Amino acid sequence: MAGSAFGELLRDCRLLAGWTQDELADRSGVSAHSISVLEAGRRRPRLSSVARLADALDLDPFRREQLISAARTAQAPARSAAPPKAEEGPRTSSLCQLPYDTRLFTGRARELDQLLALARSAPAGSAAGMVVISAIDGMGGVGKSALAVRAAHRARAHFPDGQLFVDLHGHTAGTAPLTANEALDWLLRSLGVPPHQIPNDLSTRATLYRERLADTRTLIVLDNAASAAQVRPLLPGTPGCLVLITSRKRLTSLDDAHTLTVDVLPVADAVALLHEGAGAGRVPAGHPAAAELVGLCGNLPLAIRIAAARLRHSRSLRIESLVEQLRDQHQRLDHLADEDRSPAAVFGTSFAALTGPEQDLFRLLGRFPGQDFDAYAAGNLLGTDHLTAERLLESLLDHNLLVQRDPGRYRFHDLIGLYARTMAEHQDVEAEHDLPLQRLADYYQHTAAQANQHLARRNRPGRPAAPEAPAAVPVLADRADALAWMRTEHQNILAFVGHPAAAARASLTIALSMDLAAFLLLDGRWAQAASLHQSAATAAAQDGDRLGEADALCDLGRARHATGDYGAASHLYEQALLIHQELGDRHGQANDLHELGRIRLLTGETQEAGYLHERALEIFRALGDHLGEARTLCDLGRTRHSSGDSSAAVDLTRQVLAIYRTLGDRRGEAAALHDLAYILDEMGDRTSAGELYGQAMTIYRDLGSAQGLANVLRGLGRVRHALGDHQGSADLHQQSLDACREVGSRQGEADSLRGLGRAHQALGDHRAAADLYQQALTIYRDLGSRPGETIALLELGTLTSSTDGPRAALPLYQQALQLARGARNPLDEAKALDGAARCALALGDHEEALTGLRQAVALYRRLGSPATADAASRLATLEGAAGN
Repeated sequence: MAGSAFGELLRDCRLLAGWTQDELADRSGVSAHSISVLEAGRRRPRLSSVARLADALDLDPFRREQLISAARTAQAPARSAAPPKAEEGPRTSSLCQLPYDTRLFTGRARELDQLLALARSAPAGSAAGMVVISAIDGMGGVGKSALAVRAAHRARAHFPDGQLFVDLHGHTAGTAPLTANEALDWLLRSLGVPPHQIPNDLSTRATLYRERLADTRTLIVLDNAASAAQVRPLLPGTPGCLVLITSRKRLTSLDDAHTLTVDVLPVADAVALLHEGAGAGRVPAGHPAAAELVGLCGNLPLAIRIAAARLRHSRSLRIESLVEQLRDQHQRLDHLADEDRSPAAVFGTSFAALTGPEQDLFRLLGRFPGQDFDAYAAGNLLGTDHLTAERLLESLLDHNLLVQRDPGRYRFHDLIGLYARTMAEHQDVEAEHDLPLQRLADYYQHTAAQANQHLARRNRPGRPAAPEAPAAVPVLADRADALAWMRTEHQNILAFVGHPAAAARASLTIALSMDLAAFLLLDGRWAQAASLHQSAATAAAQDGDRLGEADALCDLGRARHATGDYGAASHLYEQALLIHQELGDRHGQANDLHELGRIRLLTGETQEAGYLHERALEIFRALGDHLGEARTLCDLGRTRHSSGDSSAAVDLTRQVLAIYRTLGDRRGEAAALHDLAYILDEMGDRTSAGELYGQAMTIYRDLGSAQGLANVLRGLGRVRHALGDHQGSADLHQQSLDACREVGSRQGEADSLRGLGRAHQALGDHRAAADLYQQALTIYRDLGSRPGETIALLELGTLTSSTDGPRAALPLYQQALQLARGARNPLDEAKALDGAARCALALGDHEEALTGLRQAVALYRRLGSPATADAASRLATLEGAAGN
């Protein structure tokens, strides 16, 4: 049928664009169902639909006319049956040099479809009337040749004049790459040219080769190419032929080639290849070790085939034993080898093709402690500028020795990384003379210190100076730059801290601990912060650095504080305070006193909190540290608010606002406006609170602070909720949630989910509310945030009590009570006792309800909580009933 010819052409155009049927439907307005039946040849195309499809595909004039002509032909009555598809078997051909098509081939459906679409389009040539070329690249062992051979066998019927194959030996161990002259000699002999008629010089040979291929439909497979220069003379000159080129290097200078990069296999295809290669029944279906085994092989087909062959030929070898062998990173490459195959040997030939500077960088990157790197890290390892490093990295990328998932970031494939580390280990460099890693350490220390200047909200006088600017360093012009750099590099820095090169330099660990503290706290990475600061405190103690130890203990306390471990935080602050007092470091003392005051407030010791804040405030003012003064005044205001003196809290927060405005600290100003709005909101002045939130929002927008905006949106959402506008509250909390997810703030995400849950609960959508509370609870638990987990359990308990009854809610309140007592948080303890008492009363356990409510009222009264009156009234009623 003519419709099937149009359908095949439409399908080929879509595949060459790299689109699915749904994606073409979205772009053209033609339904995905219509596209499906058109491609299947089951419907005659309408020219209006064809025009829309051609517009969406952005076809060049040649292809557009080709598609429209095929549509017109399809509209005419069919005169003859359609020719057989390529997959139905080859026609007679004069010459076929293709290697055998291995049975061990899984997946690659998308890649095969693209290559076969090119094969079908080859007789007409490219849009410019050129030979159709596909350059297939990928790392060694990824299966480029197997893919090209499979596609060539499937496409034989389209090339009745022959299929030529030549191994160019671009990366063959012990064999030099073929020259273009040598390859042409082989190809001309294959085309029947007598040896004595083959010219000697390259240009004449190439001319004769093109003459022999002119007006033929021939498939040429150029396998294992070393460079574009090697293959360029081997390209036919007229349309009709298809050239498939495989190379470990990206042949970027072949301007007219369709490029196809082959990646490692998806897990399902990798496991299927393992099953096929190991033989029937050798790996039981669904065996959990299969996925781990292919993962240890890096999903690389060559490595998987070798592992499968070991299982196939050694019947006593169990898959669990092979997995155990491969888990050893130092021996993995040795275990992935047989008599003539080895990923290490394959990688070695790729390495041999590099220039001297590229080889140097490759070896140095094998010593990089982290997971991915950029041109700045590479430049400092190599001791050069970042532009030179970037050029070398891009070359390694073109050789498929590196992988790039994100722009500007590079990483090794797992097995290539092992090979690079093996090469690096053979250098046997003594740690004290390891200049590349020392340069990398100086780079991280210098740049982290620069980033911290934009992020830190407290002063640390007397800290050691950062190293001089290294050879390659990014410009961090503002807070956004600093945050972006920290979010990208902090995992590498933490990995470096655990490296022996850092362990030998206590001062480096201490400095990095200081400079990452503000970021890790801000970004909710509290477990990482605790580990880093503990390492710094230990290193400082062993090195006799008392000031470094005290500062690290204080930072560790802040990390414990963030997770709700208030007892541990208090102990750490007290330790730090003793050392700072011993050293006479008044700045350190002020910081410790301030942090201790914050803990005392959270544990319900309001009077003690006020005393500690006042002591810290006195020192900050004496030292002229206005930033410390503002921070302490802010928390002193919260203390006054918690003790019931909200008017004093407002006055103190206004002082904070004035200080930040005097300092020109707009971020601090916005934070003070937010805190003032929060207090006024709790005092019932919703109008003023909304206005102040609006002012804070304006500043945060000017600063481009997504996190600040998210906090303000949550505050406005609380105002709307209090005013009864629950849909407006839901909208604002959803905006806050979206902003937090965009910037990666997990703490903010959880807080926004809770606010959104409250709004949905008020709107009567209890199922959605329960799901939102549960999501928040999961995040809090992931973060290790006890306060967040406690509040989420309390809110989930309240909702569950109204939906599933008190018996289901009681365990939630009991969990919250246990957490609150463990954290010494009396307000949450009172709420949990109150909720559990309500459940007990509803379940008929009056004695338990009376005991719990009495404890809750006592706590409410001690804290001066507004909840005291209601709870006391219920207690009086319950006691009266018990007396009767």
